Amino acid sequence: MITKEEIGKRMKKIREKKHMTLKNVEAKAGISATHISEIERGKTSPTIGALIRIANALGKCPAYFIETEELDDVSFVALEDRKQVKLEKTEGVVEMLTNSIPSGKINAKLITLHPCSAGEVFLHSHNCDEAAQVLSGKVYYEVDGERYELSEGDSIYIVGNQEHGFSNASPDKDAKMIWFASERGIN
Repeated sequence: MITKEEIGKRMKKIREKKHMTLKNVEAKAGISATHISEIERGKTSPTIGALIRIANALGKCPAYFIETEELDDVSFVALEDRKQVKLEKTEGVVEMLTNSIPSGKINAKLITLHPCSAGEVFLHSHNCDEAAQVLSGKVYYEVDGERYELSEGDSIYIVGNQEHGFSNASPDKDAKMIWFASERGIN
């Protein structure tokens, strides 16, 4: 859990990085410079409303100040740093193309699907929007009981709260796709 000291430290760091005084933040946030100073020194915790107003004044998403880890605003993943992890619901591996950023609302993965028996698709759902483009091979994408066969260059977009899943449609070679998901209902 994030401490009030850490929240304050992050606020002060951003304020100073933007060359803003406490009075500048006061004017933009409508919160007294004294109160902002107390928050920055870890003497008090901001209310949710104060956190949102201060974050807006500093040009940051409020989540930046309360994420467990302090995250960068930019996600850069070098090719040599990508790690392959085995997929849980189908045969294949996934490589993260993005790392978390504050209030991370989108992520991207490179998915390699190995051939599997009879194109079996394991269904799931979650609260996000999802899109994929097939880079090579063929992929079955099943959405609410309807099956789509995607070939190289084809793409699909779905609302993830529908039962859906995907698998390799080629019986003898790997398929690759780039996959994106974004949280639904988050502004």
